Amino acid sequence: MGSRSARGSPPLRLLAEAGLLAVVGAAVLLDSRGYPPSLAEGAPGPAFFPRLLAALLIACAAWLAIRAWRGARGRGSGGAKDSGSGGESSAGRSRGNASSDSAAGVRASTRVQRFGVWVAVAWIAAFLLVWPRLGTVLSVPLLVVGLMWLTGERSWRTLVSVPLAFAGFIYLVFMVLLGVPLPTGF
Repeated sequence: MGSRSARGSPPLRLLAEAGLLAVVGAAVLLDSRGYPPSLAEGAPGPAFFPRLLAALLIACAAWLAIRAWRGARGRGSGGAKDSGSGGESSAGRSRGNASSDSAAGVRASTRVQRFGVWVAVAWIAAFLLVWPRLGTVLSVPLLVVGLMWLTGERSWRTLVSVPLAFAGFIYLVFMVLLGVPLPTGF
């Protein structure tokens, strides 16, 4: 009984995440309505990037909703097969406490993942607070290295090279090529 409710919750969680992502995308789209479309003919204006971001967020929300719907549909047919067959899945369940131990491990892993998500949210919030003070060139590598560390990257070469390359890319594309004024710091 507990496994059935646990099986049904991920699609609902994905649908909730998709809905939240769609709401954020819609809010960005609504907010960008007040921006001028273009300042110079043939060049993207201040509204271009927020609208692009909003469209990408809404597209990701739609993709998540489709995944949740397909996953729920696949689980519905897969659950019926598992209960009727005496194959691998019933053999896996008949190992005494193995399934309850793995369920406890999954719950502990979920708690750790949730904690990691909240640490990442706090890291991004801290980035947004220090970005105007430190500037883009210093704060973007700190953001990227922190998020890479939280996702499990431990290679020091990767933790140095990827954030520096990403900051260089941001600087080159936005500040040099597009002329977007990003915070310079100090």
